[in-house]
Order: sequence, then C-alpha cells, then structure tokens
Amino acid sequence: MSQQTKLFFLLILISVSTLLAAAQTQSEFDQICGNNSHAAELGQLIKGHPSQQRQSLQCNAILAEIAQQRAEQLANNSADPEITPNQVIIKGGFRVPNYYPVIGNQVEAVAKNFDQAQHALSYLLESGKHHDHIMGKGDFFALQSQLGVGFFKAQEDTQHDQWVVLIAQPWQSPKIVYQQQFNMPFKIAKGCEKDWQNSNDEFLKRKCSSMGRTKRNSNKETQLDCDEKTCEIQ
Repeated sequence: MSQQTKLFFLLILISVSTLLAAAQTQSEFDQICGNNSHAAELGQLIKGHPSQQRQSLQCNAILAEIAQQRAEQLANNSADPEITPNQVIIKGGFRVPNYYPVIGNQVEAVAKNFDQAQHALSYLLESGKHHDHIMGKGDFFALQSQLGVGFFKAQEDTQHDQWVVLIAQPWQSPKIVYQQQFNMPFKIAKGCEKDWQNSNDEFLKRKCSSMGRTKRNSNKETQLDCDEKTCEIQ
C-alpha cells in the first residue's frame, strides 16, 4: 500500500471519528435538562425514576432557561410573589395549551436548602403538593412532556440553595376539526287547521288524521229530512 493511500485512509478515519464525536456531544446536549451539572443530574433522576408515569419526558431548553432564572430569583428572594409560575413560563416564551389557566401553578415544583440532587428529589417525592406533578400521576400531569430544571448555589449569607423543576405540556394545534351540522328547521303546527301534515310532531299528525277520519264518517252518516217548512239535522 502506497504512502498516499495510507494517508488517504487516515484522513477518512479522522473525519469519521470527528463526526461521531460531534454527534455524541449533540445527543448528550439534547438530553441535558438544566444549565449546570446539578440541574442536569436532577433532570435525569426525574426522567429515569422507576415510578415515573409519563410515557415521554423530554428536556426543553426554554424551560431549562426559565427554571435557572427562577431559581436565582427565589434564592435571592427577588421573585415577584404576585406573578404565578404559569405566568412565568408563558412570559418566558413557553406556550401552554389554551385550557391552562394563565394565573396559577400547574407547572412548577421547588425545593431549597439541599445541595444534592438526590436529596432535592427525595423532598419533592415526599411532598404532597409536588409528588404527582414530578411523577406524572393523573391524567393532567401525564400529558406534561417537557422538562426543565434550574439550580442556584448560595454564594452569600442572604441566599440559599434553590432548585426549580418545570414540567409542562406544550401547545399543539388541534388534530380534530369539528364541523357543525344543522338539522332542518323543526316544523310545528299549532293545530289541525293548517299544514299539520308536514309537522315533525308525530303525535299531532296521528291526532289530526284521526279527527279527519271521524269528521268524514260523521258527514256520511248525517241525513237531512226537510219539508217545506223545516230542515233539521237528525
């Protein structure tokens, strides 16, 4: 094998190795649910927990960014208490389904004063108000497929370690198009004097038909006995 051929195959090998490494790096990046190692670890613990009920739970970059900002605000006690978590993610650019209330919290779970992801998860799972949300229990939470985690490490005495977990359902265009159909106007006859034959009221039609037969029979049986002075119906 000539020197040029060896060099050619060596270049090909280097190129393939570079592409594979880049693909692996991208794949790992796609699986990171937080902007630091602590947040990413908690995200993986939530996704891989044996009690996780969601069929699909994907890392979402927008939610991860919002969760990190939210963690910093809560750790510094600078978060506006009048703004609810639903409002926070909507304002941050994450679009939720139309049936989500704008004001409220169906998306956020928080824990503080824990420096390890496993300890934070244990607290969330033992919390009555966070457990179902984290594990996707119930029809509502099971539909939430997007995850973002934030963690802020306290750096001053006035701060505290803060974890924020955001799990939400993304907005999707309706898959079912409903076409409303209108029935023909319902015909109502007030009595047997006019257009009762075309009425949709079967009881009225039977009634009027019976009255018509009775009237015709009565006319046939009526006889007139008239003389020059009287004419009586007998």
